[in-house]
Amino acid sequence: MTDTHTGRDPRIVELFAKAIWEIDQKKIDGLSMDTQITTLGIDSVAMLEVIGFLEEELEIHLPEERLQRVQVLGDLADLIGELRPAK
Repeated sequence: MTDTHTGRDPRIVELFAKAIWEIDQKKIDGLSMDTQITTLGIDSVAMLEVIGFLEEELEIHLPEERLQRVQVLGDLADLIGELRPAK
């Protein structure tokens, strides 16, 4: 299900949580589109792996210059929504 107004796919939050678990064996509850990524305690190496996981799962490339502007999970969902081909 996609929010057609914003292009945000709520499954991105679930996929992000799955990526953190796969990479860092860290279970993070209560994630939402408003969650600040910097508050999650994920180091930069693990974050690069999370991004790689998302790119592989979603079959997209997330440009570094665009990722630098991502602050909350909603920003990440917006970016992914822009880059994924319409179905």
